[in-house]
Amino acid sequence: MANPRAKFKTLRQEKGTQKKVAEDLGITETHLRELENGRSVPGTKMLIRIEHYLGASAKEIFPDIYRPEFFLK
Repeated sequence: MANPRAKFKTLRQEKGTQKKVAEDLGITETHLRELENGRSVPGTKMLIRIEHYLGASAKEIFPDIYRPEFFLK
């Protein structure tokens, strides 16, 4: 199954390495990797920070959390 957060990865790569982007966002590289791979969900403040940083909407970056089945997990 393809990563539903592939757009996140593409936009992040345009900004730099995981290490650089994590530092820019004030989070650990591990947390960024988990967000990017769909193993973690950002809190509201982090979601907004990521939107502004990457210049894309939350729905583009995290499409999986907008699907009804997300809440059945």
